[in-house]
Amino acid sequence: MKKLIALVFLCITVSSKAQLRLPGKSGAKQSEKSATPSIKTDIEKVARDLYQGFNNIKGDTLMQATNTIKFASKVIPVGATDCYVIKHPYPNSYSWQAVMFESEEFSEAVAKYRTFYRQLTGTTITFYDKSSYKLTGEYDTPDEGRAFASSMLHLHGARESMKSLKIDIGLNYSFPQWQVTILVYEKVPDEDIRPTGNGHLY
Repeated sequence: MKKLIALVFLCITVSSKAQLRLPGKSGAKQSEKSATPSIKTDIEKVARDLYQGFNNIKGDTLMQATNTIKFASKVIPVGATDCYVIKHPYPNSYSWQAVMFESEEFSEAVAKYRTFYRQLTGTTITFYDKSSYKLTGEYDTPDEGRAFASSMLHLHGARESMKSLKIDIGLNYSFPQWQVTILVYEKVPDEDIRPTGNGHLY
């Protein structure tokens, strides 16, 4: 009788441990969601510093050429393989760019591209003057038949002076792989740009 009780107890213990090692569907979904860390906080830091000339996130000078100066970025989203700030003298403006993912597999790159779009669309950006706006923009569906896709987000309901801020989630093919990038910059009509004035990136 004692042997039978011991055997039953042993079976219950083994079964309990097995259940602990095998997560259910909810655990799998949670793991899937956390596979790509959110970049919302980092992109908000970058976006709200655009009108400050990226002074708070601009690091050491990496390269200087005739038309551009490249700086290290102090804000580097998790997973980024390259991240920098560019100063454009003509017109006088700045842009920030991060290479977020690279793969030879189109499907893998599309999955990351879609994930970043979902993370950022609907995100609220709060600026130094305490004004807040939501990011909104249409999703550009990738097609392997073309070498790029671009989902451009803007500040919904922003005042006139801030309507030119853009956040571009890009998918580009550069042999031999697909590259997912995020670009933060200012865009204005070409006719508003003057080489010697306070122009903007376009």
